[in-house]
Amino acid sequence: MGQDLEARADLTALSAAHPLLAREFSALGGRLRRAEAGEDVMERHVAAAEWEALLMRVRGTAGFERFLMPPTEREMREVAAQGPVVAVNVDRLRCDAVVVTRERIFSVPLRELTEGQLALRARKFLEAVNLPRSAPEEEHDRARELVLDTLAWLWRTVAEPVLTALGLTRPLPGDAPASAAPRLWWSASGPLAYLPLHAAGLQRKHQLPDGRTVLDRVASSYTPTLRALRHARRISSGRTGGRLLAVGRPTGTAGSAGTSAREIAAIEDALGGVRALEGEAATPERVLAALRTARWVHFACHGVSDPQDPSASRLLLHGGPLSAGDVSRQELLYAELAVLLACHTARSGHLPDEAVHLASAFQTAGYPQVVGALWEADDAVSALLAARLYAALRAPAPGAVAPADTGRALNHVVRALRTRYARSPAAWAPFVHIGR
Repeated sequence: MGQDLEARADLTALSAAHPLLAREFSALGGRLRRAEAGEDVMERHVAAAEWEALLMRVRGTAGFERFLMPPTEREMREVAAQGPVVAVNVDRLRCDAVVVTRERIFSVPLRELTEGQLALRARKFLEAVNLPRSAPEEEHDRARELVLDTLAWLWRTVAEPVLTALGLTRPLPGDAPASAAPRLWWSASGPLAYLPLHAAGLQRKHQLPDGRTVLDRVASSYTPTLRALRHARRISSGRTGGRLLAVGRPTGTAGSAGTSAREIAAIEDALGGVRALEGEAATPERVLAALRTARWVHFACHGVSDPQDPSASRLLLHGGPLSAGDVSRQELLYAELAVLLACHTARSGHLPDEAVHLASAFQTAGYPQVVGALWEADDAVSALLAARLYAALRAPAPGAVAPADTGRALNHVVRALRTRYARSPAAWAPFVHIGR
């Protein structure tokens, strides 16, 4: 999936200069994806070898010598023009945060972070946030304490050293508008990708924090790579047209039959002109067809992440699942923002080396911004977040969808949710912004 995303990042320029070569490249990319999804190992090797040979041909063409090559130092610093990008590298030998700013690239040693401790923390954290509602209250109390302890540990080991090195040491005033928050992008993989770096901080039970939190200092976003972030900014500029699409399906939990309807109603109230596919109308085939003309899309349904086979992670719709693989194979020309609430259920068990899930599938398909959840979010909280987020993103003219800083808007909304649900950090901490 990451390979495919990087290929699309450079394909636009190739299509303009050499359309025949670009079509050959696209066709081979589709063949490679099908081979990777199939069981014929020999076909995978053959397709991969042809891919490498075609890459050499493209790089031998004037002007495309760096096609799909890693970015240069200058290109990396250009990506950080809107805010620092922090890539956290976790290894058994040592751990560092590689920080890219507009002026320079430097390393922040993370001396208290170890690979083994991170894996253990991630497993226990996922068990805590996925504790069944039917569990005894004392178990929920222990889970809340573990979540708070993990947020504090993330602050001490990763977030505070990075923010201090960047000079981001002062919290935002309590009445500061969303636009006042500095921006920062995190790039994490492995077990760290399942933990909420954006919500790291020191907070005691039943008490609001004292400013030593990421939420109170920066508006965080995530990106798989620097190239993915650069691509997201390029494809989102100049896009016009498209529709607002909302997809809903009851989750099956108590009282949730109306949750998707409430979320969709919130979108309609804030933006207007929404095409809704709900219940039996929301089949995978109809949803994929509707995505081709959708600029903004909102999914109010449950989903399942599959750490063993990330491309099999799926949204649960009427008539069958919509898998990450199905979504990532699309090439969506109008895509701008995808909101996936209550859909990432990253449960305990095997933790992959890289986090590939539904959010990254929508990025691959063409959405430069995705709002999602790191674990299964509470239905009522998701509905409230949707209402407040879309109100914050409301365009000045009825029916018009203007470009908006979704990362800052989400940060502002989550800070308000933290105040409302101070006793339940797992309720407000899962929501993340991915992309530009």
